[in-house]
Amino acid sequence: MTELGRVVSVNDDAAVVAMGTSGACEKCGLCLATSDGKEILLLATNEAGACPGDAVEIEISPGRVLVAAFALYMLPVLLTIVGFVVGSAISDGSEESVLPIALAVAFLIVSFVIVWLFDLKIRKAERRRATVKRILTEEEAKASPRIEIVKFGG
Repeated sequence: MTELGRVVSVNDDAAVVAMGTSGACEKCGLCLATSDGKEILLLATNEAGACPGDAVEIEISPGRVLVAAFALYMLPVLLTIVGFVVGSAISDGSEESVLPIALAVAFLIVSFVIVWLFDLKIRKAERRRATVKRILTEEEAKASPRIEIVKFGG
């Protein structure tokens, strides 16, 4: 997946890139939202040698986005179903037993803890899975409304 943004700062081989919010990358866990929520900041490997203020194209591995989306949305649903099925099996399908519902809720809570721990891991270890691939020309930067959203210094 590719995104466009502007380099805010550079340190050695890393660049902090500001981008407008996008539905595709909003919840993957690689970005940090700014206080107003209109921009996101991403730490990326600076392969293109970009400087602060440069408009750039960033590549994010689509596999990371899919794994994050699966963990966020599907894991709670799957574990809730597993909890209900396990509870039904233990109670031999009794309609009067509250065990299936109790285990479904317990598994749902466990899934939220797993998603939270996964999010912490991504935020610590996977932050630099994005790469600045190229510096955009001024014409390309002006043609992209996503880059014009980003304002420096508030």
